[in-house]
Amino acid sequence: MNKLGKAVVIMGLGLSLVGCGTQETIEDAPKKASNPTEKVEVAEPKKEDVYFKDDTLKIDMATVRILSTEVLEPSKEYFREKPQLVFTYETTNDSKKPLNGMNVWIACFEATQEGTDTINKLEVGMTPQEEKYASYLEHQLDDIKPGGTAKGIMAYDIDDPKAVVTLKATQGLSGKELGEKKIELK
Repeated sequence: MNKLGKAVVIMGLGLSLVGCGTQETIEDAPKKASNPTEKVEVAEPKKEDVYFKDDTLKIDMATVRILSTEVLEPSKEYFREKPQLVFTYETTNDSKKPLNGMNVWIACFEATQEGTDTINKLEVGMTPQEEKYASYLEHQLDDIKPGGTAKGIMAYDIDDPKAVVTLKATQGLSGKELGEKKIELK
């Protein structure tokens, strides 16, 4: 698939996750005193309910846990022209409607490598077809029921097999930055 086609697919798949942020309601806001002698209620600090740490992404709609990373060499047998960085993961649906784990990954993660003059966004590569990934491929395209969990796999073509890959996480396509993970390639 060409770059434009990939961009259209990624945008379409992730649009449903764009509005995944939380909003404070009037009831959640701290109350202000109307006169100087009135007591003021101080709002309790909210615990962070969206984050990316310890290989776990938590957004309003889902929880994604990275299970493993692996570098695969080019392979004519599997139609892999470049080395790939492969992530296996599982997605738990924390919403009240079915959702697709691959859509969550695409909307929330971006992989990059630093080049000489630029930070290169890595392209999603051909999905690995080796037998050892069969359980990750089985339900990758299926919707996950509310409260359910399914495995998935994502591969990125690597530009430089020696440069560190940075995996950045956000709260959806244009959402809040939640963190990043540096991956040393071996």
